[in-house]
Amino acid sequence: MKNSDLENKQFQIFDPIESYFECISSCDIKDGTCIARCVDILKKYEN
Repeated sequence: MKNSDLENKQFQIFDPIESYFECISSCDIKDGTCIARCVDILKKYEN
């Protein structure tokens, strides 16, 4: 999954927790970079 795809998903789902789980479910469990991006997206909602 590309970084731009992750950011686009952020705007499609209003609930930050739901957005996080949607992002995580699209990552390969072994892809730490993808998971880290999902966490970063969730952190953006906190700010």
